[in-house]
Amino acid sequence: MNVVELKRALTTLRFNSIANNLESRLLQAQTEKLAPIDFLSVLIQFAIGLFIAITLNKPGLKLRRTQRALLVLPFAMPAFLAVLVWQGLLNDEFGIVNQTLHTSIPWLFDPTWAKVSCILVNVWLGFPYWFLVCTGALQAVPEELTEAARVDGAGGVQVFRKVTLPLLLVATAPLLIASFAFNFNNFNNIYFLTGGGPYQVEQTVAGSTDILISYTYKIAFQAGSGAQYGLAAAVSIFIFFIVAGISAISFWRTRALEEIR
Repeated sequence: MNVVELKRALTTLRFNSIANNLESRLLQAQTEKLAPIDFLSVLIQFAIGLFIAITLNKPGLKLRRTQRALLVLPFAMPAFLAVLVWQGLLNDEFGIVNQTLHTSIPWLFDPTWAKVSCILVNVWLGFPYWFLVCTGALQAVPEELTEAARVDGAGGVQVFRKVTLPLLLVATAPLLIASFAFNFNNFNNIYFLTGGGPYQVEQTVAGSTDILISYTYKIAFQAGSGAQYGLAAAVSIFIFFIVAGISAISFWRTRALEEIR
């Protein structure tokens, strides 16, 4: 074997090693954890924000402006400070949540409850944004359409499903996609709330609540075997293609909503 063939063999071996590393340590361990937290967070944020926006959109409601201002407060507070506050509130020993509920739930130290905590904190930080978006979108829904639907005999649920919601999705669908992409790379919430943990016995780098971006950070700066900048860069490119692919498909699918207008 000459020098050229040896270099080719080493290059192939290195590429296969990286590919196997990505498949075993990234795809199997992290992607399955990311999808439920991301999708549930965005879905619940949107549902709560829409519900509150519809509730406070009734004409003649007393103190409507005051109530809207109070609901925006979680969105006005810096996110990382809110996450640190929630870390203290959810502490299983002295946290006010367990003291109020008279329970001893390990919110941050059990793999399942830690995921629930991440979703709850994401919802708390995100629903005011969707409340504002849905409030603005509701103002753009023509009252003539809803009145015509009621004259035709449609009930409140039918008016919402057939008229209000489709028109809302025309304005909010691109923002839903952007929110999903943001939560996909929401490093601060995971890092400051759980640090990616808790860790299982078989886990070395990735914790139970690590998402791809926090996993990439640990590979680059906190891996037990030393900094692996090459692998971290490869994972970053992998994240870009995932977000770009999902966004492209979603935007292509939302073109059908434009026909509602």
